[in-house]
Amino acid sequence: MPDWRWIHTPGHTEGHVSLFRDADRVIVAGDAFITVKQESAFAVLMQEEEIHGPPAYFMFDWQDAWNSVKKLEALKPQAAITGHGVPMFGNQLRQGLARLAQIFDRIAIPKDNSYVT
Repeated sequence: MPDWRWIHTPGHTEGHVSLFRDADRVIVAGDAFITVKQESAFAVLMQEEEIHGPPAYFMFDWQDAWNSVKKLEALKPQAAITGHGVPMFGNQLRQGLARLAQIFDRIAIPKDNSYVT
């Protein structure tokens, strides 16, 4: 894929990668972050657009996942395609990703450890 570069974004899985194209700042994030809360059947059905951490029901390493979100946020993407949810663009994407990078521990990691692997 010319003009795309891969970025190691572990957390959801050890070998997870995301793809980024500098020319238009598009990211294919896979499950490094997602745009619909997978743990909510209602959100999945309605495809409510909101930045979330990786699907909590299958996680390899929460700290790696947080570091990966920070790495992707630093790229300041203009558009994102994720493994779950709809594509997001512009300010909604950048603001949501910045918020996730800052407070990942409070909004992405389950408090009751119900999904810790």
